[in-house]
Amino acid sequence: MEVHHHPQLEHKPKPWKEYLLEGLMIFLAVTMGFFAESLREHIANNEKENQIIASLVRDIKKDTAKLNDLIYTYMPAHNRWTDSVNKYIDSLPLKGNERKITMGIFNATDWNTYAPPEMALNVLKDAGAFNLIEREKVKAEILTLGTHINEYIKYSAFLTGVEHQVDTASTSFTPRQVQRNVVAKLYVNNAKNSNGFVALNDIPADVKFKTYDKRVFENYLKRIDEVDNLLNDMLGQYKRVFDQETMLLKVLKEEYHLKDE
Repeated sequence: MEVHHHPQLEHKPKPWKEYLLEGLMIFLAVTMGFFAESLREHIANNEKENQIIASLVRDIKKDTAKLNDLIYTYMPAHNRWTDSVNKYIDSLPLKGNERKITMGIFNATDWNTYAPPEMALNVLKDAGAFNLIEREKVKAEILTLGTHINEYIKYSAFLTGVEHQVDTASTSFTPRQVQRNVVAKLYVNNAKNSNGFVALNDIPADVKFKTYDKRVFENYLKRIDEVDNLLNDMLGQYKRVFDQETMLLKVLKEEYHLKDE
């Protein structure tokens, strides 16, 4: 029986230069992979940052337009209606002037509510989104805007409570059906126009008050005046938010080289 012997293979050790070359190649491969992943992440973050900035700019532009309307259109008109209803109740007989007085009361208590920009609030709440913004100057301006918005939110919560009390008090002299009809008309008008006050022909022709005790109306005027003072204090909050949003837009345009649309 023939026996086959396996040849003994002689393994010579590699030269140290080959080991060094292999190690260097592995190191380069790992390093290039690391840099490639970092570059990919950087590009993805840049895209997310640009999306956030684009949304922020759109939201802030809409908000400055809304604040501009509140400050320079709604508030002057609302102040005039507050003055008018005071004049109506002080100088006119209640009987025979129900429609005019009702129009004045509803317009003087047509509260135009401001809602801060959602995108700015979301960026402030989301630490991940906020940290994607690389420009420190932009971050600083967003934080300042957040401070002004928080001040407004605290103040507006108190004001909303006072407004609700005034609205409720009007039921002491205004019939429920009249309130429903006029409030519905206010909603329709405000949907068409942000300052959609009611006109005389929006008030039911046969409106009558529950009471003609002038003291009830005079006490109600005091409540309206209280809200009017608070609203004019709120005007300062509106202006601070508006000025900061204007500054933020300016910085965003400078930092990201944005063009006016």
